Parts: sequence; structure tokens; C-alpha cells
Amino acid sequence: MKNKTVFRREAAAKNIRVFPPPIFFKDCPKTIDLSDVISQYSQLRLETGWHIFSSRGQVYAVVNGVKVSPDDLLAGVNGDESPLSYLQASVFYHHLMEYSDHKTGVISQAIIDDDSIAQLDLLGHWNFGSQKRSFNPIFFYDSLMHPAVIFFTYHQEGMEVIRKHVHRFSYESYKLKILQRTWARIS
Repeated sequence: MKNKTVFRREAAAKNIRVFPPPIFFKDCPKTIDLSDVISQYSQLRLETGWHIFSSRGQVYAVVNGVKVSPDDLLAGVNGDESPLSYLQASVFYHHLMEYSDHKTGVISQAIIDDDSIAQLDLLGHWNFGSQKRSFNPIFFYDSLMHPAVIFFTYHQEGMEVIRKHVHRFSYESYKLKILQRTWARIS
């Protein structure tokens, strides 16, 4: 793990307020243009000719009129390659998935850090006991020098769950692979 950068959960929030995001209606036959959603993240931009759409529960990219493979959804994203830009790209991906049938359950308010855990514990809402590791979002370069971001989310819907989200970016772009798993659960 090289060049590790530790964030607080606030870094994962959208940091530019321009206009409300598009409203998503399940089973809506209309196509929604999501290209402007990226403007809510200060370090990210779409390449010229790229557009992102949602239609019939699918989120997809179009470049110069040609539909792009779902695996390449973020290949048209440009950033300044700072640790913050990779954290924002991770959250941006999950934001886009909120407009699909493949929701990831990640919203910036669900991302936790050590301070939010301390607050939950102080209020008596943290039932996982003391933690031996940090839950702060981190950025680093893996052993193959791919940028990577890891963060945890806390969910209280039904049972309490902590999920770990690992995001590994392509060496030369913001193309993304994701691994998500349940870290802890209390039923």
C-alpha cells in the first residue's frame, strides 16, 4: 500500500451544489440524461462527446453516439488524479447506480469514519462494540500501482450492517472495478 491518504466521511459528499439531481421513477420509460450529475463533484469532468443516461433500470454511457460497455461506464471520466478525485469517482459511480435497478446502497450519508462511530457510540446507537481498526475512507496505490479507494457504509434498515466497499481503478483512467461485502451484521 503506497501513498496512503486518509479521509473523513465529509470528503465523500458532493461538494458543488448547482441544481437538484434528476428525479428517478422506477419503471419510467423515459430516458434520463445523467451527464450533469458529475458537475456536483469538483474534481471530475466527462470527456467531450461522452454522455451518461438511465433508461428502463439501466445506466449506460454513450460516446459520439455509440453505446459503451457497462464495464466502461467511468472510462469517460476525467479528473486531476488526486486522491480526492478517486474518492469522488467512487461515490459518483454509486450515485449513478441509484438511477438503475442495480442499486448499491451507497449514499454519502451512509459512509462512516471513526468520528461518526464515536458519535453513534456516544448516543448509544453503535451496537458493534469497540473497533480495533479505522473505518476512515482511504486512498492508496495497490501493489500494481492501480489507484484504490476503500470505505465502509453503515446501514440500519432492518438489521444493522457494516459493508466494506473496495474500488480499484485502471492504471491510466477512472475505469473501475468494485468489490462489496458485508463486514459485520447484527440482527
